[in-house]
Amino acid sequence: MSSQVTRGDPARVINSAARALQPDLIVLGTHGKSGLEAVWEGSVASKVLRRSRVPLLLVPVGRKG
Repeated sequence: MSSQVTRGDPARVINSAARALQPDLIVLGTHGKSGLEAVWEGSVASKVLRRSRVPLLLVPVGRKG
Protein backbone atom coordinates (compact mmCIF):
# COMPACT_ATOMS: atom_id res chain seq x y z
CA MET A 1 0.00 0.00 0.00
CA SER A 2 1.18 3.52 -0.71
CA SER A 3 -0.06 7.08 -0.55
CA GLN A 4 0.62 10.25 -2.46
CA VAL A 5 -0.12 13.92 -1.83
CA THR A 6 -0.58 16.10 -4.88
CA ARG A 7 -1.82 19.59 -5.64
CA GLY A 8 -3.98 20.92 -8.43
CA ASP A 9 -7.44 20.53 -9.86
CA PRO A 10 -8.89 17.46 -8.07
CA ALA A 11 -10.52 15.88 -11.13
CA ARG A 12 -7.39 16.28 -13.25
CA VAL A 13 -5.13 14.96 -10.48
CA ILE A 14 -7.38 11.93 -9.90
CA ASN A 15 -7.57 11.12 -13.62
CA SER A 16 -3.82 11.58 -14.03
CA ALA A 17 -3.19 9.18 -11.15
CA ALA A 18 -5.67 6.70 -12.65
CA ARG A 19 -3.82 6.75 -15.97
CA ALA A 20 -0.51 6.14 -14.19
CA LEU A 21 -1.75 3.48 -11.76
CA GLN A 22 -4.30 1.75 -14.04
CA PRO A 23 -6.73 0.85 -11.22
CA ASP A 24 -9.73 -1.42 -11.68
CA LEU A 25 -11.93 1.02 -9.78
CA ILE A 26 -11.92 4.62 -8.54
CA VAL A 27 -13.70 5.23 -5.22
CA LEU A 28 -14.77 8.77 -4.31
CA GLY A 29 -16.71 10.23 -1.44
CA THR A 30 -19.69 12.38 -2.47
CA HIS A 31 -22.03 14.84 -0.82
CA GLY A 32 -24.86 13.42 -2.93
CA LYS A 33 -25.52 16.48 -5.08
CA SER A 34 -26.75 15.87 -8.60
CA GLY A 35 -28.08 17.63 -11.65
CA LEU A 36 -27.71 21.39 -11.87
CA GLU A 37 -26.59 21.63 -8.26
CA ALA A 38 -23.60 19.40 -8.98
CA VAL A 39 -22.78 21.20 -12.22
CA TRP A 40 -23.07 24.63 -10.59
CA GLU A 41 -20.74 23.64 -7.75
CA GLY A 42 -18.30 21.88 -10.07
CA SER A 43 -18.76 18.30 -8.91
CA VAL A 44 -15.41 16.51 -8.87
CA ALA A 45 -17.15 13.15 -9.32
CA SER A 46 -18.92 14.26 -12.50
CA LYS A 47 -15.66 15.63 -13.92
CA VAL A 48 -13.80 12.41 -13.11
CA LEU A 49 -16.59 10.34 -14.64
CA ARG A 50 -16.56 12.35 -17.89
CA ARG A 51 -12.78 12.11 -18.28
CA SER A 52 -12.11 8.52 -17.19
CA ARG A 53 -12.81 5.07 -18.57
CA VAL A 54 -12.30 3.49 -15.14
CA PRO A 55 -15.47 2.46 -13.25
CA LEU A 56 -16.36 4.91 -10.50
CA LEU A 57 -17.88 4.00 -7.11
CA LEU A 58 -19.41 6.95 -5.25
CA VAL A 59 -19.74 6.65 -1.45
CA PRO A 60 -22.08 9.13 0.27
CA VAL A 61 -20.45 11.00 3.15
CA GLY A 62 -21.34 13.74 5.58
CA ARG A 63 -25.12 13.40 5.56
CA LYS A 64 -26.94 12.50 8.73
CA GLY A 65 -30.63 12.23 9.45
